[in-house]
Amino acid sequence: MPDQPDGAPAPSPYTVAVVGLGGTGLALVRRLAGAGLTVVGVDDDPAALGRVRDLSPSERPRTVTRFPAGVATADLVIEAVPEPAALKRLVLAKVRRHLQPGTPVLTTALTTSLADLEEAAGPDLFALRFLRADDLDAVEVARAARAGDAAAERVDHILTAAGITAHRVVDRPGSLAPGLLLGLLNRAAWMVHDGYATAEDVDTAMRLGCGWREGPLAVLDAIGLDTARDLLSRLAETSDGHASPAPVLDELIARGALGRKSGRGFHRHDRGAGPGRPAEPTAPPGRRVVVVGSGTMATGIAESFVRGGFDTTLLARTEEKARAAAERVEFALQRTGPDAEGGESGFTATADRSVLVAVDLVVEAVVEDLEVKRALFAELGEVCAPRTLLATSTSSLSVADCTEPAGRPADVLGLHFFNPAPVMRLVELVPAKGTSAHNLARARAVAEQLGKQAVRCGDRAGFIVNALLFPYLNQALELLDAEATTTAGLDSAARSVGGQPLGPVRLLDTVGADVALEVQRRLHADPRCRSPRSAPLLEQLVATRHLGRKTPGKGARTYLASRAAAPVPATV
Repeated sequence: MPDQPDGAPAPSPYTVAVVGLGGTGLALVRRLAGAGLTVVGVDDDPAALGRVRDLSPSERPRTVTRFPAGVATADLVIEAVPEPAALKRLVLAKVRRHLQPGTPVLTTALTTSLADLEEAAGPDLFALRFLRADDLDAVEVARAARAGDAAAERVDHILTAAGITAHRVVDRPGSLAPGLLLGLLNRAAWMVHDGYATAEDVDTAMRLGCGWREGPLAVLDAIGLDTARDLLSRLAETSDGHASPAPVLDELIARGALGRKSGRGFHRHDRGAGPGRPAEPTAPPGRRVVVVGSGTMATGIAESFVRGGFDTTLLARTEEKARAAAERVEFALQRTGPDAEGGESGFTATADRSVLVAVDLVVEAVVEDLEVKRALFAELGEVCAPRTLLATSTSSLSVADCTEPAGRPADVLGLHFFNPAPVMRLVELVPAKGTSAHNLARARAVAEQLGKQAVRCGDRAGFIVNALLFPYLNQALELLDAEATTTAGLDSAARSVGGQPLGPVRLLDTVGADVALEVQRRLHADPRCRSPRSAPLLEQLVATRHLGRKTPGKGARTYLASRAAAPVPATV
């Protein structure tokens, strides 16, 4: 063997045959060959074979051949044909006839269990499960019941040689992170189908509100809308908790809009693609603001307005609460220094309700209780000057229900800030039924002056972010309750395979199980949200006060650990 250049990786001793050179197979070929493995590309479609030859030299397989040539000499075979189980069984049976004994086979089946494929494939069968073929740094791997230890060790060695992290998971349709993510992506597609929010606003909301690199509809475009639709159809048939695919997927597919591979899906991916929606006209927001409330959200919103250059008053129920809130706001302003773009602004805190009379904007940030909010808006409708913009910061209640007592349908709307308000750049802008276009423009101008991005959505439970996030957390708890994984395993897979900034268990502990339960109940009560009932485990966490950070040492991890350690009652 010739000497390798200094610093160059040693060539891999493994040969991997990839059977099926469509989008998934082609991505696997590029990943494996680029990592230095010897790759054989196998397909019967001349067009697919031609696409492989167009790859760059460093990503091109050593051999490109028609099926079944090349399989017999492989150390590992990866079947990457499309998802229907019947097609996979047919191909796996043909592969089996040409394999050397003990050669492991990896199937990319996501919605079909290994038990349904093992008879056709033979004993040493594994599943390689992921969603995005363009992002293969981590995968979930399931092992069939008859797969041997030597075959499992070879799978580990080859994935490690390719630089791919493998998460060992139980065999279930949808697996762990891929199934969780598909559920969320489908709910995002339903939002667009319902006309509830645009694709641009849904994706912006999840990027800024949850720290996603790309929004859920951009992820669907990357997967391929036809591929995602087929996976969702299968999961709706075989798995509990998965809704049928949003009809907008079929509508886009019928127009040839398949996502990135066709240049257009929910978004345009061709060069020169412009913004998806023309900007709404701006309007002067007015400088005088009252924030009603004295809790964490109220003080955070008040701080944001001060930093944005608004003359801001925080209105509390008592002078004692006003003083305490003022101390928190002023400490935050002194600690981090003035905002460079904030300009001159003033701040006061008071319990004197006469401050409501002559202001441009009132933001309600009181307790998340419908009757309390309705009583406040009845007062605002009576005492505020004409044309004062009246906003609720509710995160889960109906904007219309909160603001209706004001008797000013054109002047009310929702401005949902995210916690911590001074840091988070997202604001959900929620018009009520009668909100005027002028006031919508005023509200958007307020967000812009605060340095925030406003996304617009309809008035229903959860708005965009919470309506996507909390059913995802709920489904994650159902996986844990079914003992499909551990809390650490689920968080790790969600981060590396699902691309999430936080695992669902850690995220639940951060927001609080009590908050999650309240929001999930409201989502389920609103049929437009198509959200399932609260998971029994979520109910148990709240009932036992295992809420997460707010109850130190008592969260989902400790609850499940204590439940597992509890003795099993004796039976008579």
